[in-house]
Amino acid sequence: MVAEMMDDMDETRVAIIGAGLGGLCLAQALTRAGIDCVVYERDAGLDSRAQGYRLRIDADGAGALAQCLAPPLYDLFRRTCAVPAPRSRFVDGQLAPMTGRAPEVWSTANEGTGDLCAHRQTLREILMRGIADKVRFGMAFQALEGTTGGRARVTFADGQVIHADLVVAADGVNSAVRRQLMPQADPLDVGAVCLYGRTILTPAVRAAVGDDLCGGTSVVFADGYAGIIDPMLFEGGAVSAGLTPVADYLYWALIGPRTRLLGPFGRAMPDEVAWRLADGWDPRLRALFRQADPRDMALLPVRSARLARTWPHWGSGPVTFLGDAIHAMSPAGGLGANVTLRDAAVLAASLSRIPSITAAAREYEAEMRTRAARAIHLSEVGAASLFADVF
Repeated sequence: MVAEMMDDMDETRVAIIGAGLGGLCLAQALTRAGIDCVVYERDAGLDSRAQGYRLRIDADGAGALAQCLAPPLYDLFRRTCAVPAPRSRFVDGQLAPMTGRAPEVWSTANEGTGDLCAHRQTLREILMRGIADKVRFGMAFQALEGTTGGRARVTFADGQVIHADLVVAADGVNSAVRRQLMPQADPLDVGAVCLYGRTILTPAVRAAVGDDLCGGTSVVFADGYAGIIDPMLFEGGAVSAGLTPVADYLYWALIGPRTRLLGPFGRAMPDEVAWRLADGWDPRLRALFRQADPRDMALLPVRSARLARTWPHWGSGPVTFLGDAIHAMSPAGGLGANVTLRDAAVLAASLSRIPSITAAAREYEAEMRTRAARAIHLSEVGAASLFADVF
């Protein structure tokens, strides 16, 4: 009886599963267009778990945000990004310059391209502005089925049920929606891992790592793996806007084949892996990892939707996919977040322009398939360049 009552009461035009960057960006765009939507997120709150740190937003990603956000929010996004790095360099473990190793998918370390570096949690907080009443936390997706009339019926783990004209799966690389509808489209483990972390720039850390690491992006090439270090220096825009304060930090990531990053170390914790990989490197690099808080580190497998060119068509029903839920890709190309933001912009534009909601979804999917397949390919090329010693 309770479920039947909720069937009658809880309805929306577009149900977005997942309150990550893509889901929230889509909700912003739909709200601006006057299209009813609700976001359903399994986490208890926006900050209930670590979400990562630096996001590099390229011109395409920034353009998508400009299209989806109201001008004041887009301006806030730009004001809260890190101070642009004046230069970039490619070096070895001794910080000696290297040439000819930059992946072609990258610009010359993004110099002169207008790329922006955003703190992930800050961007999520901005994307929540003005739509908090449309986001339901603690709602873990359980099942989706069609109903008479072409609508979708979504059941959540707590027994709640909603109806929607369209369900957008934006629930990330481990998408529960994809697992139900298209388990054959799960992304592949490509045999690489990425170790992420950040080192807060206290005065002692600044003295230990030196000015060079704080002065711009550094890409470090080692024996079959690579690292990237980005200074994230802020000017107080987040605090002045009432957002969660963020201390200046050095973002870093080590990426490479699992056999190179983990093979020699067994089941070592992420901090120990970082220390051992940097053994023999320049003391300034070793200080970077030694001064990092282990709680700020994450070791994740690299997964890629390598079946992009042969993705199954998931039918004409009231469901579509967005972001990592359908096109996860290697972080080596720096494209994942930008492709996801573009998904939100393209889908919102189709839904705003085409009266039939399912026809709009099909139009978006046709464009997304081609665009995402290219991004996956470029990310694979970038990974191959970074690991040139191995592949």
